[in-house]
Amino acid sequence: MLDRILRMGKTMFEGEVIWLTSEQGGRTTGPPTADEYRATGYVPPHNVQDGLASFWLREFVPGQWRSPARAWWLAVENAGPQELRPGSVVVVTEGARPVAYFHVDEIRSGDA
Repeated sequence: MLDRILRMGKTMFEGEVIWLTSEQGGRTTGPPTADEYRATGYVPPHNVQDGLASFWLREFVPGQWRSPARAWWLAVENAGPQELRPGSVVVVTEGARPVAYFHVDEIRSGDA
């Protein structure tokens, strides 16, 4: 999958996903039970109003609150309000509600 995404010219991010509990405002059903999650996200200091974009997570451990993961922006480039670097955090959302944090450790660029 990584090779296919990179061949599409996308930038892949490797890091760690931390899911919020329902008490923290996260998903009421807990972490996803599949290793792929398609949602939206933004990079602080941006927010839902000025930085929200489609964000996909893959290869995390289903059902675990904290896990290594890979991710990428679906329709935007790694630039502007969505620019990520090692150390960046993406607030993963369902609509406007934060459900997880993705911490970026490494970036792999495609051929775009």
